[in-house]
Amino acid sequence: MEIDKKIKKRNIFTAIGLVIFILFLFIFTLYNVGVLERII
Repeated sequence: MEIDKKIKKRNIFTAIGLVIFILFLFIFTLYNVGVLERII
């Protein structure tokens, strides 16, 4: 049971990290392409 909880927690953190990373890449790409016109 304890091992399952640890694995689930790690999976949740990994998923959140991946989502944040993908969003960062997406925004960074838009920024480089010039869609946001250097607002950031």
